[in-house]
Amino acid sequence: MNKAVRVLAAGVCVGALALTGCVGSPGSAATVGGVGIADDAVRSVANTIVEASGTRGDIALKQATYDLLLGEASRQIAATTGAQVSSVEKSAVVSQNQLVAAVSALPGGEAWGDAVGTTYVVLEDLGEDTYLEELRKLDIEVNPRYGQWDPAQVTLVDSSLATTAPAIVN
Repeated sequence: MNKAVRVLAAGVCVGALALTGCVGSPGSAATVGGVGIADDAVRSVANTIVEASGTRGDIALKQATYDLLLGEASRQIAATTGAQVSSVEKSAVVSQNQLVAAVSALPGGEAWGDAVGTTYVVLEDLGEDTYLEELRKLDIEVNPRYGQWDPAQVTLVDSSLATTAPAIVN
């Protein structure tokens, strides 16, 4: 009986580890080149997107994850390639898109506006081909709760665990 309990406990521990994903630290939605993107940040941005646009929670969560991930990736790409990103350029990008401007103006949405602005400016500075080439070089991991990173398509794809994502967003 004691051996059966130990085997069952070990199975539960292995299952729990599998469900937490392979992301660098607890509470991370994703990591980009070793830099974590916190669950709280993703949820905050997703909630703000829902509030500003009425978008479904699961869609907002995936959008927030993807854009925050690309924002961090773009910061790293700019640092390694010398791409220039100014706050004036980022502000111009944010103001040109009604949804991004609305979300950025709300508490919790600033990080999304910064990520979207940074991504666009770096992409424009480097050109699409160079940007995608640099993006594919980065070590990107996504918590399965938020999807799975596909480096070939440079996008998030749904994972079997991602169907639980709407429960994360208020």
